[in-house]
Amino acid sequence: MNLATLTACATCRLALTEHPDGHGTIYRHPVTEGRHAVVPVDADQVNDVFDRCHTCTGAPPVWNYHTSLIQIAVLAAVETYNDQWHVCYRCAQFIEADDSEGLTAHCAARMQWLPHHHEYAVLRALHRGIILGRESRTLLTTTDWPPARLTADMLPKIRDRFTGLLRGPAHLPPHLNDPDHRRALADQLDLAPMYWINQEFTDMVNEVGNDQPPAAVTDDLAATPAGLLAWPGPVGDTRQLAAVSWIPHAVGWQLIGYRSIGGTALDDDLMPALRHEIGWLVPIHAEHVTRGTKLDGRHPLGPLVTTWLLIRQQLAEAVPAKLPKATTRAYQRHRRPAPEVRIVRIAPRGTTAAPQRGKAGEGSTRAKPDHRYWVSGHDRQQPYGPGRSLRRTIEIAPFLKGDEGLPIKLSTTVRALGSRGDDRTRRTDQ
Repeated sequence: MNLATLTACATCRLALTEHPDGHGTIYRHPVTEGRHAVVPVDADQVNDVFDRCHTCTGAPPVWNYHTSLIQIAVLAAVETYNDQWHVCYRCAQFIEADDSEGLTAHCAARMQWLPHHHEYAVLRALHRGIILGRESRTLLTTTDWPPARLTADMLPKIRDRFTGLLRGPAHLPPHLNDPDHRRALADQLDLAPMYWINQEFTDMVNEVGNDQPPAAVTDDLAATPAGLLAWPGPVGDTRQLAAVSWIPHAVGWQLIGYRSIGGTALDDDLMPALRHEIGWLVPIHAEHVTRGTKLDGRHPLGPLVTTWLLIRQQLAEAVPAKLPKATTRAYQRHRRPAPEVRIVRIAPRGTTAAPQRGKAGEGSTRAKPDHRYWVSGHDRQQPYGPGRSLRRTIEIAPFLKGDEGLPIKLSTTVRALGSRGDDRTRRTDQ
C-alpha cells in the first residue's frame, strides 16, 4: 500500500483531507468547504499543489489533528469548519502545550492581523476549538520532505526513534496503526540487524535497479530473516526511498519502505524536538509479501530486492560498522545488547588474471560481452545422483552478467502505457 500518495483538487490545486466513511473515502477542501465541488486527483497530475499548514499556511504539515466539526457564529451567520487539520511542527508545539493564544498570535502575525481586527477574533475562536476539541493526531506520510544524509553510525538511533514512535500514542496510517501490530513490529525491529549500503554500492543500485527483472522474494534471497537496511541517499525510480525494514510472518514478510526527513526540513530550533519525537524515517509504503512473490526494479520496494540480488551474487561484502562509544554505552546503560550494524560495500575485485582469448586459427571461442547486463530469472535442470544421471529443477535468480569493470548496459525497453488491460512492453534490443 502506497502511503505517500497526496490527493489534490484539480480545480483549486489545494491538497485535500481524506475522510473514510465505511464505503470508501470522502475528500474535502481544507479548513472550510470551497465554493466549488471537490475534484480529487493524484497530486502528481497537478502543478504547484498547495500543501501547507492549515493554521499558519507557512510550512509543510507534519500532523493531522482530528476534531469534531467546528462551527463559529459570525454576524448571525454560522461557518462550519473541517474536522481534520494538517498542522506544521511549529503550530503543533502550541497545540500540544494547550496554548491557543500563542497559536493565534503566531498565525495572525503571518497575516498581519492585529488583536483588534475582526479576523483575529475569528481565528482565536477557531484555534480554541481545535485545541479543546482535538481527539487524536496522525503522522502525515504524504509530505515531500527534503532527504537526510544517513550514515552507518546513525542507524541505531534511527531505529530507536522509529520503534519509539511505534510504541507512542500518536496514530499512524490505518495500514500500520493496529496497536498489537505496532508493538510486535517494534519488538522485532529492536532485535533485527541493520545494514548500511555505502555510496559506491548505492550508485550501482540506482544504475541497474530500474532494469532489474522480476525476482522471487525467498528466504534464500533475504539477507536475514528480519532487518533494517538504509542507503545514504534516496534510491529508486522516484528517488524517495531511504530505508526498508522487513519482518517475517507465517507466509512471508511485512516490508515497509521509508522516506527520510532532512535537517533543512524545519527551522533549527525545531529540529531537536522533531528528531526526539519522530526521528528520521517516515513510512511511505507498506506491503505484506508472500514467499515467492516476484518484484522487479520498478516496484516501490524494488531497490531492496536489487540490493539483495547483488549481495547474493557476491558483488558486495558486509563488514561490521564501528559505532560511537556514546551509542554502545547508552545501550549498556539500558541493559540492551549492542546494536548490530553492518556496512555493505562492493567487494574488492579479484586479482586473478582473466583468461586470454584464443588467437585467430587456434580454435573458436565464444566472444565475451563488452558490457554487463541483467539475466532474467529462469529454471535450470541440475544433474545429481548416480553418475549425475538424474535431473532436478532449480530456480536461478536474476543476476548481472559480465566481467567486473565493464560498463552496464542500460535497458532499451519501451513501455507503452494505455489502460490497465492494455499495457504492453516492447523491446528494441533485438
